[in-house]
Amino acid sequence: MISDKLSKAELNFPGYGKAAGNALLLVTRYSLLFVLVLALLSCGRKGLPTLKAFEKPERPTGPAAVHKEDRIILTWSYPGNLRSSIKGFQVLRSEGQGFEREAFVKSAQSSFSDESFKFNVTYEYKVVAQNMRDILSADSDIVNMTPSPLPPPPEDVRFEIKPGGVELEWKSSGTDVCYNVYRSIEKSKFDNGPLNTEPDCATSYMDNFLSPERSVYYIVRPLHNTPSKDEGYPSKEVDVNPANFVPLPPSDARVVKTEDKTYLVWKESPESWVRGYRVYRKIEGEEDFTFLGEAVTPAFADTAKIGKKARYMIKALGPSAESEPLVVDVP
Repeated sequence: MISDKLSKAELNFPGYGKAAGNALLLVTRYSLLFVLVLALLSCGRKGLPTLKAFEKPERPTGPAAVHKEDRIILTWSYPGNLRSSIKGFQVLRSEGQGFEREAFVKSAQSSFSDESFKFNVTYEYKVVAQNMRDILSADSDIVNMTPSPLPPPPEDVRFEIKPGGVELEWKSSGTDVCYNVYRSIEKSKFDNGPLNTEPDCATSYMDNFLSPERSVYYIVRPLHNTPSKDEGYPSKEVDVNPANFVPLPPSDARVVKTEDKTYLVWKESPESWVRGYRVYRKIEGEEDFTFLGEAVTPAFADTAKIGKKARYMIKALGPSAESEPLVVDVP
């Protein structure tokens, strides 16, 4: 077709046919080259390989290990904004004869539980990140772990509710044993760390937390105060519930009588969770006390005209139980 057009050009423009053909061929070649460049540029926008894709990923930091029950728990840190660019982490372990891959952990995780170990053997752990092209990061720092046999769980864990919190006590698990205390508002679920920031080597703990409206659960775990911790199995679970919140009785009651009323005033119970007070009265000759009413403040007025001796009983009111009574005799 091009040759036909050139032939016609030669007829119409004698002497110029060859030059016209060369010009047309040159234009055609440049057009094809332009289209090819555009295609390559458009493909490049969709993800041409870059040097960054072949760079090593950031290495994990802050590895730490503890021995808890039948597991060695290894944890580490990694920037959250970089996790989408990696497949995950390789966990490597050594028993002194070179590192071997122990596990591969997905990128969203930052921990690994090793359940294949022996007591009194020293292990070394390190972690590397692996990106989408299977390029590995530099090694994390190495963390050492020598797990020891576990101490037995403490027995006879008991508690006492005091005005400022819950005091726990237990029997010792043996010499050179410390303890971690855990609290939860869900039964048998103790996912958070211990209440004490450092292992407590005493056999009691004061938790300055009160929940009169719902149950709170506690366990106590024994451990060795060593770098590996060697935290053992938990004690029996303790349930501190509203029925246990029995207040101390009020005190120092005083009576003021007028012609038509008897006023009672007393010192409040020390607990902050006391809801109020209940007042009862028994007149001379009666067998039982009669409930008169409740008071929010530590004062009550009996409007009945009584010509006989009377005895009043005042009780502090907890979430679900009353205190022991404070008894006052009125002549």
